[in-house]
Amino acid sequence: MARSERDDVEGLLAERARAIRSELEGLTEAPEDFGVIQFGKRAGDATNVAAEQLSRVGAHEQLQELLADIERAQAKLADGTYGLCDECGQPIGDARLEALPWAAECVRCRSAHEQRR
Repeated sequence: MARSERDDVEGLLAERARAIRSELEGLTEAPEDFGVIQFGKRAGDATNVAAEQLSRVGAHEQLQELLADIERAQAKLADGTYGLCDECGQPIGDARLEALPWAAECVRCRSAHEQRR
């Protein structure tokens, strides 16, 4: 990988990591207090708050996973293994890295991983 290309990837990963950390901070802010949260037909705003909180938890988990993937890609850049699959050691396709610069697995290994889930 050429130095300028490496610098571009490093910058992109660093910017994406900063953006995710900022989103995570926003998700961890305490919501407005609506009193007791209830579920049911007439619970009103409290039901909306509970549903929003459940959504925020899911978003938080997804962002944490993405941040871990980005940090893994940054580590791979540092140790010279960026672009190689963590599972099989083969090169990750250029198109995949262009679409997902934080990809740590080739398409074949990632597909197998998803099927095992």
